[in-house]
Amino acid sequence: MSDIKLYADLYDNALTEKEGDCTARPRINGTLYNADIARRIVEKRTEYRPETIENILTMADEEKSIGLASGMSVVDGVGQYLPQIKGVFDKPTDPFDPAKHTLFVAYTAGKTLRNKLKETVVVTNGQATVGPVIGGLTDSSTGKDDGTFTPGMPIVVGGNNIKITGKNEANGFYFIPAADGSTPVKATVIVHNNPSQLTVMVPATLPEGDYYISVTTQYAHSSTVKEPRSYKYPVLLSTAGSGSGGGEDDRPVIE
Repeated sequence: MSDIKLYADLYDNALTEKEGDCTARPRINGTLYNADIARRIVEKRTEYRPETIENILTMADEEKSIGLASGMSVVDGVGQYLPQIKGVFDKPTDPFDPAKHTLFVAYTAGKTLRNKLKETVVVTNGQATVGPVIGGLTDSSTGKDDGTFTPGMPIVVGGNNIKITGKNEANGFYFIPAADGSTPVKATVIVHNNPSQLTVMVPATLPEGDYYISVTTQYAHSSTVKEPRSYKYPVLLSTAGSGSGGGEDDRPVIE
């Protein structure tokens, strides 16, 4: 049996009328950066220095990114990446307009990853406690849903059970810096506060960089629960225009 395990929680399937059927959502238990990958490789092959491996991985990221941006397909063990353009051109002579068109990357799982997924033992943990779940966000100032947001401007956050209610001081919406040990920043203005959608003003003073977002609430449909429940969105986000933000932007825009 494989020693690779993935844990998943089961949620009510809202897309069917069948009572009792569920969908599974993997538990995201961390994020791997190049430095983490380098340390893992060193643990298996001690003749390599972690700094050397991390540097090679970073250079590989740069070369892959340049290749994709130049119109090349990139293939590695994790997957195949292919540049794509989204948007409508009104006539054949129209130029690319960033306001109407988007350059993104399509992704297909690679052979190494597919084999690892086949070996993975999925462990389901039964019915999940139905608390808040963030599904994604859109930057209202740019209309983009590519994982970027603009300080001082509103973002629209979609999800389930994310309405912020209850008297506990911990309740609220947070921007969590990706750097270890950093203090989360609580949003002070919630424009719209609904169970499936929040409109949150990003603090204008939020420093440029990479962030996670989270919501803490006592909302529970027709009542409030005694203790706050939190959900941290597992996708790394960044301030618009920050490039690599804190220096570790591992979020390719893929579809």
